[in-house]
Amino acid sequence: MRKHTITVYTNDEYSLYDILNEVRSEIDHKVFSRDNIRQRKFAGTVEGEKTSSHFFTSNNLYGEYEVVARWESNVVPDNEFVQFQKDN
Repeated sequence: MRKHTITVYTNDEYSLYDILNEVRSEIDHKVFSRDNIRQRKFAGTVEGEKTSSHFFTSNNLYGEYEVVARWESNVVPDNEFVQFQKDN
């Protein structure tokens, strides 16, 4: 069983769709192009153009960007899923 955790910060609902598509694309790339088929953990971030000073920022050739999403995928024991079902 795998647990996928995605944290997204947006200024509006319109950008949520775009950010989730970028997260999905990055997950597809990392998960399906891996060399080790038994890899237990995957993680990544998505950056967007900087709009405020509240996020971690980085510079690249095109300007200043900030982390707007972070995702992680881990193998977890089945009992964690059973507990999740009970809690919801």
